[in-house]
Amino acid sequence: MDKRKVTVWGIIKSVLAALFGVQSQQQHQQDFKHSSPWPFIIIGGIIIGVLVITLIAIAQQATAI
Repeated sequence: MDKRKVTVWGIIKSVLAALFGVQSQQQHQQDFKHSSPWPFIIIGGIIIGVLVITLIAIAQQATAI
């Protein structure tokens, strides 16, 4: 199996596309055909964490007014 290196930017794009539900099944299969799922899991966790922290900060600002 060809273990072609996937770039960080490519992982971020794939995670964001999957998060918003716009990633094609073909791209999904291609991502995991050439790479381990761990980089996608780690970047996904980071993106979700940043999203949650951002939403909490926005809610706190909105309730402080």
